[in-house]
Amino acid sequence: MLTQILFLLFLLILSGFFSSSETAFTSLKLYQLELLDKERGLRGKWIKDLSGKPDILLTTLLIGNNLVNIGASALATSLTISMWGNRFVGYTTGILTLVVLIFCEVTPKQMAMVHNEGIALFTVPAVKFLSYLFRPLIWVVTAISNLLISLFSLGEPGKLTLDSLLHLVNMGRDMGIVEDYENRMVKKVFTINDTPVQAIMTHRKDVYCLDKNLSLLSVYEEVVDSGRSRIPVYHKDPENIVGIVLLQDLIKAVLKADSAAEALKLKDLMIEPFFVPENRRVNELFSQFKKEKLNIAVVLDEYGGLAGVVTQQDVIEEIFGHIADEDEEHRGHKIRSTGNHSWELQGDTDFFEIREVLGLDLEHDRDTMTLGGYLIDQWGEIPETGATLRLAEGFYRIVEAENNRIVRVEFNSALREG
Repeated sequence: MLTQILFLLFLLILSGFFSSSETAFTSLKLYQLELLDKERGLRGKWIKDLSGKPDILLTTLLIGNNLVNIGASALATSLTISMWGNRFVGYTTGILTLVVLIFCEVTPKQMAMVHNEGIALFTVPAVKFLSYLFRPLIWVVTAISNLLISLFSLGEPGKLTLDSLLHLVNMGRDMGIVEDYENRMVKKVFTINDTPVQAIMTHRKDVYCLDKNLSLLSVYEEVVDSGRSRIPVYHKDPENIVGIVLLQDLIKAVLKADSAAEALKLKDLMIEPFFVPENRRVNELFSQFKKEKLNIAVVLDEYGGLAGVVTQQDVIEEIFGHIADEDEEHRGHKIRSTGNHSWELQGDTDFFEIREVLGLDLEHDRDTMTLGGYLIDQWGEIPETGATLRLAEGFYRIVEAENNRIVRVEFNSALREG
């Protein structure tokens, strides 16, 4: 009798062992597995190996857990009948269920969640041994399970998507693990693959360029004061860019102060421009910048006309935010709260930033990259300063518009359509 009671207690301990082992292994994170593999010797390697074979690991633990639980139930029933008769079997079953639930399931699993590495290191030799001992049974169970899954599966198993990855980053920010600026940077890194050059370029109307026939001395002071290190030069029409002049070459030529230097024109210093289509992805452009050792590209529209220019700094700022030069006037964020559900936005604010800051997912044409373009589409024409428009997401008022562009917009989310 005493032997049977001790064996029952042993089976209950084994039940707790299998429950805690299952939770310990399945709760290990990828970085924990890597650390265990590198720093905990053979046991760490066993843990990583078993974690990489979840079908074998889980089947081994479930077989062991079910065997000891069934054995404990049968032994408890036998003891009850021999001691008190059949009428007490129901009571024993209830008590055993409660004991198993508290001491063999809930408590071991909670402990394993907190001390998953320690418990995994302690139990892995036994789990490794049992995975070989139960191997024939594991093969049979796994084969039947896979057959049933193939028969009743409704689709592909869930995979890690970009949306789910970005959701994890948001969770990290909410938990205080990731800072706000890190959260924004990580999202920019992933979304930059879908961002066209058109979205970050300097529009052709804002491009600072000079006629190639101008002399170096006549433009020297103007170029230096502009603060630009690379100046596009054109032939006859400002939209016909034919070269790029480097500020350092211009300074060297002017400082020579000889008759030859005085006769030089911009066309004598210009280098061949690098052209890219406006739908080229930003990540591809950045790779090309590094490969070709370039810092500026001329962006062409679908008809071969000038769309704008883009620099390596534009690409970097798309990830890290605006980088101001020492002599550059301070520039604020493109979205600024003015209180009472109102914001002031720059016309060139992209949809990603609007979604991040305001939580608005504005439906737009794939060729529309900014808030200004979106509002022009909604108006059906280029609005003037002071024009207002009420849409489903809120109320817009044009604060500033010039050169057929929307520069600044006031937005109020409380004044919605309907």
